[in-house]
Amino acid sequence: MLRFSFCHRQGDFSLTASGELERGVTALVGRSGAGKSSLLRLIAGLERARKGRTELEGKVWFDSQRRVWLPVHRRRIGMVFQTPLLLPHLSVARNIALGARGNRVSEDLVERTGCTPLLERPVAGLSGGEQQRVMLARALAGQPRLMLLDEPLSALDSASRNDLLVMMGEVFDHLKVPVLYVTHDMEEAARLTQRFMRIEKGRLLDGEAEELPGPVGGGGKEPIVSSVLEGVVASIEGGGIARIDVGQQSLEIARGDLEPGSRVRVRLWARDLMLAHSRPPDISARNALVGRITELEAVANSQVLVNVRVEKSVVRALVFSRTAREMELKTDQAIFLIFKSAGLEPVSGPVRL
Repeated sequence: MLRFSFCHRQGDFSLTASGELERGVTALVGRSGAGKSSLLRLIAGLERARKGRTELEGKVWFDSQRRVWLPVHRRRIGMVFQTPLLLPHLSVARNIALGARGNRVSEDLVERTGCTPLLERPVAGLSGGEQQRVMLARALAGQPRLMLLDEPLSALDSASRNDLLVMMGEVFDHLKVPVLYVTHDMEEAARLTQRFMRIEKGRLLDGEAEELPGPVGGGGKEPIVSSVLEGVVASIEGGGIARIDVGQQSLEIARGDLEPGSRVRVRLWARDLMLAHSRPPDISARNALVGRITELEAVANSQVLVNVRVEKSVVRALVFSRTAREMELKTDQAIFLIFKSAGLEPVSGPVRL
């Protein structure tokens, strides 16, 4: 576990932050200028706080009172930034080898990051997404004690960003170290983790994805909201369809690689859910869960956030205000949530029981 505490001022900007990073991914989200990158740099030791302390697994990296300072190169941190910092005159293989610091680079690592077909190519000829794959592989090649990623996908197109999100989710599932993922994109972060820190004007707020529903960027945008359901894999049916029991109900998801009997979490995006007063026949959406409305909340763009208790969880659906009026939605009313199997996403990390 990483523990940190900082009081820092640079010009007119001040940052006060204390927190802990467990093994696995923690996302740090916030508006531009809120202090995300500043906090990352303080943790890494790229900047020294006026007052503070950083400790990883009992080893003190920085303590302003005791005048302890461990140089960055001795902290064994893997870092990936928005702009790839690669040596263009070297091949992909040699760039990755630099991160290994003389040790052998794992073939499995190269394969999992998607770099195997790139090894002999010069870095200068790679796309942005390919360069970020190489950056991640190089950062992991040194067997880091901590991973720090600062807006690694913000310069990529949507297709490349989606491909790398899938790859990083699989790679991070195998890591046994803390990972801090800095982004302004709430939806991007929520695809990787359920552990969140939100920074506003240099101050840190803890929470989970469901507790931080508002748009990070502001400006009256549609809220980015998701919910997570926990369940048990009941069976794997034809075509690689997993049936997951959620309390006394069940849903289907296209994941034939899940193990029957295992506990899983799946994410539902509020914008992908449909509401109905009864289970509709003859539609393509395979899933329908019944619940009871607990709250109706007006949000941006003439929309209503409908909170529905399903078994032991609360699921959020987003509908237009006119739809809510026409359906005469009200609290304590039974309602069906309709959604496609393709709209479900498994959530990485252990299930909290």
